Amino acid sequence: MTFLAVKSGDSRGAWLFAGFGLLFGVPLLILGIKVAAQRNAFLKAVDKRISGRPERRTTFVPHWFIMTAILFTVLVIVLLLLINPFK
Repeated sequence: MTFLAVKSGDSRGAWLFAGFGLLFGVPLLILGIKVAAQRNAFLKAVDKRISGRPERRTTFVPHWFIMTAILFTVLVIVLLLLINPFK
């Protein structure tokens, strides 16, 4: 589509189609390399080069503080509405 847009002289359409092609084409290409890397040594090296080192898994962070802050805020708002209803 990009080639046809350029050929017809529509430069705005060419940029649009090229952008969508990169947006959807690059992840599809990477997925294809990852799938094919299981069978091919060369593509395995390419996949390792693209992916880099595996990162450490993050540990679970307890959310008790944020939940307490949200509940406290809701409680304060409800109390303010009960004490001073829309003066």
